[in-house]
Amino acid sequence: MREIGPFIGLVAVVMIFSIPMVAIISSVCAEAFKAWLEIALKRDMVARGYTAAEITEVLRAKGDSRSKTALPNVPPAKPIKQPIYSP
Repeated sequence: MREIGPFIGLVAVVMIFSIPMVAIISSVCAEAFKAWLEIALKRDMVARGYTAAEITEVLRAKGDSRSKTALPNVPPAKPIKQPIYSP
């Protein structure tokens, strides 16, 4: 019968170092996804004809606020003038 003592030690070491690595990788992926969404929002707003000042104003608005009142400085949505991606 083989000894499983060294195998248990190896598994313990791998588990100890893999948990922080998974946390780091997932946080980096979450930040990359947020940046991707922000870029998509900017492209959509440019395609709808928003000015640069309006885009920065929308991006500076807090996304976590749960207020039901309309934001006074955020402009209403404009219709899309042309599709963002053309085939």
